[in-house]
Amino acid sequence: MSKGTILVTGGTGFLGAHLISQLLEKGYTVRATARSASKLQSIFPKVSPEQLEVVEVPTLTSDHSAALKGVDALIHSASPIFGPGVSGQELFSGNYDGTVALVKQAIATGVKKIIVTGTFATLFDSDFQSAFGTRVLTEKDYGSVTLETIDLNKDGLQVNIEAKTLADKKIWELAHEHPEIDFTVVLPTLIFGPQLSLLTSSPSSLGTNGFIQMLFAPEYPPIPFGHMIDVRDVARAHVLALTTPPVPGRDKRFIIVNSTFQWKDVAALIRNKRPELAGRLPKETSIPVPQSSAPLDTTFSEEVLGMTSYIPQEETFLAALDVVLEWESKFGDK
Repeated sequence: MSKGTILVTGGTGFLGAHLISQLLEKGYTVRATARSASKLQSIFPKVSPEQLEVVEVPTLTSDHSAALKGVDALIHSASPIFGPGVSGQELFSGNYDGTVALVKQAIATGVKKIIVTGTFATLFDSDFQSAFGTRVLTEKDYGSVTLETIDLNKDGLQVNIEAKTLADKKIWELAHEHPEIDFTVVLPTLIFGPQLSLLTSSPSSLGTNGFIQMLFAPEYPPIPFGHMIDVRDVARAHVLALTTPPVPGRDKRFIIVNSTFQWKDVAALIRNKRPELAGRLPKETSIPVPQSSAPLDTTFSEEVLGMTSYIPQEETFLAALDVVLEWESKFGDK
């Protein structure tokens, strides 16, 4: 017997596919949105339509009202991919406009539990200095950006983070207006690990595992984040949140992090475990960019979700490496 029907957005994504897998494993019925129903169905070919229903939704800002009807909970994991050719306006529309509209549609449709995937980067000051400091950051921290100060012409990464920060803040405004609905925002750090979603010829299909591919270069990746988590642990946090009751007087923002890491250490791991790849790694004289290292307080996540253990960092990075090597074997230069 099903535990209930959960709507998952972004079902073909890196995280979305793991969410669907874990929800099905736990006995939930899943309704998932995707741009392509056939693509999502090909990820789960043995799952019956009674267990996994797919609703095609063309964009993040599309009306989801029909997909929301009759579901017990919403997990919104869909997010635009930032990169070359993606404008600041597109990032803002997907991360802010789309998220806020979807949450409002869920409220109007009568959904009683709403879980949104945010990012730990919303904890940092807008100048990012707190990401590299010693002050302990908690789920109560936010960047200071406002709708009036966001600059859509900035670097795509910054626009992405600031749009997510504004969406996070707006979600809690709506939550306080609707105490009858149970809201959660999950704040994962940089996500790596095995991939269920389909690989395509586009490197963007690697998701954040693509940062591991960037190690195959003379210089280290220009990625300033140094906190990591396995995608399976992130999915687990969302699934646990489904059965977590409201916490009186607290916004349920859950920081999900395993540990900090340095790109040099990831390169050393690859050199040690996969010595045949050593010649492709950054040169010894290369200096990595500074990476976020601020201490993150996960007490709230531990106490409420019970998240006290995580998949080992080494296992996560090697799984991500295997995904990259699989992509190269299928689509890389021959």
